[in-house]
Amino acid sequence: MTSLEIAEVTGKQHAHVMRDIRNLLSQGVAESNFGLGSYTDANGQERPLFNLTPKGCLILASGYEIGRASCRE
Repeated sequence: MTSLEIAEVTGKQHAHVMRDIRNLLSQGVAESNFGLGSYTDANGQERPLFNLTPKGCLILASGYEIGRASCRE
C-alpha cells in the first residue's frame, strides 16, 4: 500500500500522510517499513510517496481511524 492510497482511504491530504510518516521515521521507526518512491500527478509532475510494508501500514494505521483490514488490501 502507498501513502497516496492511505490518504484516499482516510480522507486525509497526502501531504499530511507524508508528514506523519516522516514523523514516525524521526521517532525511530525502521525505515525498511517505508520505501520512498514517486508518482506522476494529474499535471504530469513527479511527486514523492512512500511504499509501505504491511507492518509499516499497521504502524501508521494505529494513529488513524482505519481498520487493520485496509492495510491488507
